[in-house]
Amino acid sequence: MTEQTSGRDGDKVLRVLRDGILRLDLRPGAVIDEAGIAAQLSVSRTPIREAIIQLIADGLVIRDGRTARVAPLDFDEVPKLYEALLISSRMIHRLAAENRTEADLTAIRQAMLDFEALTSSGDGLERQDANVTFHTRIAAAAKNRYFLDFYERTLIASSRLARACFSNTDRASISDAEPDDELVLHVRETARQHRLMVEAIADRDIAASDRLATEHQDLSLNRLKRAIFTGAVAISSTPDLSLPAGRFTLAS
Repeated sequence: MTEQTSGRDGDKVLRVLRDGILRLDLRPGAVIDEAGIAAQLSVSRTPIREAIIQLIADGLVIRDGRTARVAPLDFDEVPKLYEALLISSRMIHRLAAENRTEADLTAIRQAMLDFEALTSSGDGLERQDANVTFHTRIAAAAKNRYFLDFYERTLIASSRLARACFSNTDRASISDAEPDDELVLHVRETARQHRLMVEAIADRDIAASDRLATEHQDLSLNRLKRAIFTGAVAISSTPDLSLPAGRFTLAS
């Protein structure tokens, strides 16, 4: 196998495993079955092990002796997670307003439009993917890899937590919901705030970018709190979120 082929296999395995974890196809606590994944994706064990190393660095996988498992979800860590996300998000938005280029603005605006295209169609997984892309493009505009690494790790963790909380309610198409449905209102407000963020970054308004980052996190955190503390159906109906083992089919 050439180095170029190995690299392509590694990228493929990393993408498939990351998507499987974030979409909860690979549940928290599930064993990463290297042999099974190698057979499913028609790759050797080497790119799988390389992908696992990267996923451990991202906080999505842990080592349990010689076994790799999907990292568990700890709801007790929510306050610490969102504290870290708030600090990093504010700094990312401030730096993006200061350092963005026209190319950055083009990429951010396209991600904004991609999210908006899903506000009247598509399911929650698609919207969340688009939302993460929007925020990572803002992070790239900050031009600081140290904050970028920290921010992306906390963003991924919060996205994974949100998927667990809303895995049932957000899978249905938003087009099936009533106009005053909580989900519809949340998605519309998210899109509105996205536009304000883009305007502030385009105007190089650091203070406004900082404020909007805080308001945006409040929006998502308050929704998460309501889900957790009101016994959300999505949580109560997925009792296997911390299963110690499992085997899953991954889409390539």
